Amino acid sequence: MFSLLSILIHIINSIFSGVYTSQFLKCKQNKKITIFLWTLIYFVIQVVIFEVIQSRYPFNDVVSAVINVLLLLSMQWIFFRKGASGQLFVCFSFVAGKEIVKYIASVLNVALGTVTGKWLDVLIMQGKIVTSSQVELVTNILLYVMYFVSAALYALILGIYLTTLHKKYVRKEYQLQIGENIFLMLPCIAAVCISITMKMMIITVENGSTILIYDTVPATLFWIPVICVLLLATVIANVMLFQNVVQYHEENRKRTVLENQIQQMQKEVQEIQDIYVDMRGLRHDLRGHINNIMQYVKKQNNTDTEELNDYIRNMEETVSRLDFGYQTGNPITDIIIHQKKQEADRAGVKFSVDFSYPKELQIDVYDIGVVLNNALENAIEAAVPVEREKYVSLHSYVKGNLFFIEVENSFAREIVMNKESGLPKSSKTNKKFHGMGLTNIQRCARKYRGDIDIVIDTSKQEQQIFNLTIMMNGKPVGP
Repeated sequence: MFSLLSILIHIINSIFSGVYTSQFLKCKQNKKITIFLWTLIYFVIQVVIFEVIQSRYPFNDVVSAVINVLLLLSMQWIFFRKGASGQLFVCFSFVAGKEIVKYIASVLNVALGTVTGKWLDVLIMQGKIVTSSQVELVTNILLYVMYFVSAALYALILGIYLTTLHKKYVRKEYQLQIGENIFLMLPCIAAVCISITMKMMIITVENGSTILIYDTVPATLFWIPVICVLLLATVIANVMLFQNVVQYHEENRKRTVLENQIQQMQKEVQEIQDIYVDMRGLRHDLRGHINNIMQYVKKQNNTDTEELNDYIRNMEETVSRLDFGYQTGNPITDIIIHQKKQEADRAGVKFSVDFSYPKELQIDVYDIGVVLNNALENAIEAAVPVEREKYVSLHSYVKGNLFFIEVENSFAREIVMNKESGLPKSSKTNKKFHGMGLTNIQRCARKYRGDIDIVIDTSKQEQQIFNLTIMMNGKPVGP
């Protein structure tokens, strides 16, 4: 006959394992259906292995732990999409948790049994329970109550542990490397090994009778739960440490990309200055060209102007290549907008600009350059696949100390939001720089006590619009 407590534990493990795994891995089918089927199949397999087979062919705790790991990995492989890096951590963290929590619940159960036993003795001594049938009835009632209380405690502690892990493991989309996987799993494996060792210490057999360490060393009723809690805390702390390390490296990578962009801006500034020098030289040369034209007109006496027209046309083409077209008030923003205009023209994207550099505010032009470069690059890239009207518009304005940049574009691809950052995921295939554009824009905005706002309009089937607004708070120039 199966133990009621063990059946309750199996039910809890089946439900919690499915829900916990679904928080990290992507389901192959509907999430609710997956969890239901997972719970049912996992429960049946557990009962068959640990209640039927183990009762006839007993196996030790090491084999039991291995079976638990293999069972969980197999279920993950059946119900969830492949992702070995995540599957291993989910598997070992769950097995470690349920093995450790089991001992915490067992200690609490022992303590509860001691209290209820003394209470039963008091009732007998007071004469409130007289007959053997009454004793048996009360004992059975107390036993079932203890079963449900123990199961409830087990579910509560395991739920807190798994929920904490889920919340602290915020970068679930991060692809773990082999070394990182080992780093995360080592505390889990250590916890499983310690739990096996504790079971060997807690339960001993002498002269054919089972002896609990609680009976010989009462202090273990306190220290074993403490050790178990510390083990669970170690697993959680290890995850938090790893998350902080990953975040630190990501911040460094983002900072490096941002610094490289600024350095590129500085190089472009030098190129702009060189172009302006050439333009000053061109103005000097134009005087000579005009004089040549005048002499040529006098010589030809206005009889043949075809050669003259070709000459002037070549001059205009030369001058047009040095004409930026947009005068924003700063050479850096001039060249960036000019370059993005050329990119948009080549891609067949309509490009409109109403932008002015905020000379009255103390905002570094390099930061504005990073914002413009990333925002316009993303906008043009998003507008290219659009079948109907492909357009990108740039607009800026100043309100008090606030400088606003608005970039609006049409788009056709489905936009998926990143749960961690709250920003749209990048469609770039290069994962190294995945989502760096909007992140750098946000970093620049927050540098000036500002932020970004994204509005996505999909109400019109024929035209989807993406609007990005960047706000930067700058101090006024001068006293």
